Amino acid sequence: MNTMEEEIFRFKLRGRTIVIIDWANVYGWFQHLGWEIDPQKLYQYLKSYPEVSPINLYFGVEVGNKKSEDFQTLIKQIGYMPITKEVKWVPVSLEKSHFRELVKKLFDVLDGIKNTNSEIAAKLYELREKVEKRLSERKPDFDSDGSVQGEYPPYAPEDEKIYTSTYELIEESDSKLKELNINIEAFQKQLSTPIKRRKCDFDVEIALDVLVNQQDFDGLILFSGDGDYKALCEYLLDHNKQVIVVHPFGVRGREYNELLKRPTNKPYLCAVEKLTPFLKL
Repeated sequence: MNTMEEEIFRFKLRGRTIVIIDWANVYGWFQHLGWEIDPQKLYQYLKSYPEVSPINLYFGVEVGNKKSEDFQTLIKQIGYMPITKEVKWVPVSLEKSHFRELVKKLFDVLDGIKNTNSEIAAKLYELREKVEKRLSERKPDFDSDGSVQGEYPPYAPEDEKIYTSTYELIEESDSKLKELNINIEAFQKQLSTPIKRRKCDFDVEIALDVLVNQQDFDGLILFSGDGDYKALCEYLLDHNKQVIVVHPFGVRGREYNELLKRPTNKPYLCAVEKLTPFLKL
């Protein structure tokens, strides 16, 4: 990184500043950004400010997951103040969640499709029986022009091909309808089975750490666009603290917009894209 790049962007800090990094939130930015934040570069950039200390990084650890455990080791080696806890996987039943009404409607639609498929299959079965009966009849003798002698309407030779192809189409359609019904039933079973959601929020820990230590800093840099932190930021602003919220363009809680209407001591909402040269992996 050259001197010109270093002068591209600098925070104007008003004094001792604590940094709070909600890593789960930051990690979720990567897909939106199209690039990843290097924790080593992030730490080095923040340490370039003499006012900054400590740099707290909050993240959940999946016990037994080597990648997660290695990340914990890396964070300590870099120099962060790591605040961790074990990730929990909480079962969530779609039938009992706020998706309940949607799932019920989906079940009704799927049941309707299954019933319609069964009705179509029944009609195909009746048609198949008629075709089988017709194909089992004795083949007529044809005269020179291809018609059956003495019969009306004439029974042409290609009629057998038509009946045969029709029969094969009925068999294929019936098989696909049965397969579709089996897939629908399997899907319904999956919807009825509780899924597990990753849960490891640090809202309480972050709020507690900030409030307990508020006498030790003059400002906060928060790496999270989660609107749940709006109340915490507002409290700090009311107590004449500097607040900087780092987030990607378009990825921040609308709650922060209310803070921009403050007559004085407004927060600085900083798009992380401004820090790309310093942070990009």
